[in-house]
Amino acid sequence: MRFAGKSALVTGGSEGIGFAIAAGLVEEGARVVLVARREEKLEEAVRKLGPHASYVVGDAASQETAERAVEAALSRHGGLDLLVNNAGILRPGLIGEMSLEDVDAMLAVNVRAAVVFTNAAVKVLSGRKGAAILNISSAAGRRPLPNISMYGATKAAVQHLTQTWAIELASRGIRVNCLCPGATGTPAFNAVKQLVPGFEEQTLEKSLIKRVAPPEELARHALTLLDEKDGGFVTGAIWDVDGGYQLNRFMD
Repeated sequence: MRFAGKSALVTGGSEGIGFAIAAGLVEEGARVVLVARREEKLEEAVRKLGPHASYVVGDAASQETAERAVEAALSRHGGLDLLVNNAGILRPGLIGEMSLEDVDAMLAVNVRAAVVFTNAAVKVLSGRKGAAILNISSAAGRRPLPNISMYGATKAAVQHLTQTWAIELASRGIRVNCLCPGATGTPAFNAVKQLVPGFEEQTLEKSLIKRVAPPEELARHALTLLDEKDGGFVTGAIWDVDGGYQLNRFMD
C-alpha cells in the first residue's frame, strides 16, 4: 500500500496506460480522480476501479477542466499529491499530406494539456510530502519514425518540459519525471495499426525486444517513479520503457 492516504489526478485515465496507472494507484491505496472527454468511458473505468475512484469530464487542454479537476481532488480527497499528465492523441500523417487540424489537436492534447494541468496543480502540490508529477511521453519523441513526425515532436516537447519543470519545482519539493513507452497495446496504438499498414512491424523491427507491452507493464514503472520511497531520489528523468527501441540504432 505504497500510496495509502495519497490523492492522485490522472488525465486520459479512462483507458490505456492512464487507466492502468490509475488501477495500480488505487490497488496500492490511493484515491484517484480521472479526467477524460467521454463520460461513458469514465463511468466504465470507475466501475472497475471501485469507490476510491471518481471522474471529471472535460477537455484536458482546457484551463476550466484542469481547475475543476484540481478542485475535485481537494473536495473529495482533501488534497492532491500526485499528478499524471497522460492525456494524448496520435494522428498519423506524412509531411505534405498531414492535416493542420490534426497538428493543432496533437499540440493541444499532448503539450498544452500537460502545461494547463501542471499550472493548475502546482500551488496545491507545493509542500506536500512526496509530491510528484509524471508526464507520459513516448519513444517516438526520442527517435524519428515516419508517419508520426508531429506526434513525435509533441512528445519530445513533453520531455523538455519535464526536465525544465524538475529544475523549477525542486525548491517546492515536487519531483517531475517522464515515462517514455515504446510499443504498448493501447487503443491508440491499435488504431494507428489500422490506419498505417506495417506500423507495428516497423516499430518492432526497431526494437530489441520484439513484442508489444501491455499497459499494466508500463504502469508498474510509472508507480516506481511516483512512489516517494522507490523513486524519491529521481527527478528530471526520461525513463525509457521501450524494449530497447532507443538502443537498436547502435546495432546496425
